[in-house]
Amino acid sequence: MGRPPVEAARTGDSVHDGSGLVALPHQRPSVLSIVGPGRSGTTILASILGEVPSVLSIGELRWLWRRGLLEQRTCGCGRAPAECSLWSVVLARVLGWPPREGLPDSPIVGIEAIVHDQGELSARRNRLKVIRSAAGNGQTWPALRRMQVVTEEVCSALIAGTGAGLLVDTSKRAQDAAVLASIECVNHYVLHIVRDPRAVAFSWRRPKPVRPGGGDARMGTRRLLPSIARWIENCLGAELLRLQIPPGRWMSIRYEDFAAHPKDAVDRILAFVNLNERAPFLSDDTIVLGPNHIVAGNPSRFRRGPVRIVSDSEWTEGMSSRDQRLVAALTKPLLRRYRYPTRIDGDADIGQRR
Repeated sequence: MGRPPVEAARTGDSVHDGSGLVALPHQRPSVLSIVGPGRSGTTILASILGEVPSVLSIGELRWLWRRGLLEQRTCGCGRAPAECSLWSVVLARVLGWPPREGLPDSPIVGIEAIVHDQGELSARRNRLKVIRSAAGNGQTWPALRRMQVVTEEVCSALIAGTGAGLLVDTSKRAQDAAVLASIECVNHYVLHIVRDPRAVAFSWRRPKPVRPGGGDARMGTRRLLPSIARWIENCLGAELLRLQIPPGRWMSIRYEDFAAHPKDAVDRILAFVNLNERAPFLSDDTIVLGPNHIVAGNPSRFRRGPVRIVSDSEWTEGMSSRDQRLVAALTKPLLRRYRYPTRIDGDADIGQRR
């Protein structure tokens, strides 16, 4: 069976002639890791960046193996990765199994081994070691080395298959960005996006459809304390990662600033990664989104056509003052670091008391 062509070629030197991947020898992959808590706008930001001609947004790469292959969840194009015109060809190169013929038994063993290695790297006892490896200090062990190799192979195959000048990975966690940073041949950048923890906790209480118009399936929700624990953990991981990354390769942005001025924020991000290009905004807050191959993430990856970016501030009225105070007390040092208000008493701009 011949390999299917990639649906949308990107700017670059590769040529798609219907035969699949065309190698780009000696091309060093450039990757932007977006790190930040869930429900902080990472997926819609990645969708916008993916509209730039030389940028390919790949979504949460860490979920490719479990959710994309073992569970066969769909990517942004509406197909499972094994059937996707991009991911099936990339995986054929990385794993060596034919695309569009399901998952034969032998590759599943390899995929499960990758998932096992991911679990080892995510274990609490190993997270700090993984984050420290971002500095290229030579610290490694078999599971980390295997994940470095497979991640490098996936990124190289994506660059070769699309001609993209930049990949955008929204895996969100510091340890996943650290794996990319520790790969010597990857030209790596980190964008840290943070959102007010009260907004994050409120958003996690609301069920979201897994896919717009896709039936009754909903994303999981979280209670307040687990939401805040994960927010703190993500922020602390990001701060530790920041110590390992060269200052010129690190950029920070607040969700609220991005949502207030999305075009300006995206322009600054593109300048940060040295791309002299623009996203197709119709106005300062409206952009046209097309099909994508975002492999995992928020349901916003399925949105198409003109999309207006607006700040989601429902929490300011919908969250009780009791919960606002509790979150503020638990996150006060980080609130101050990221320039968020720490009190609600006498502070009208933080929400109504209930």
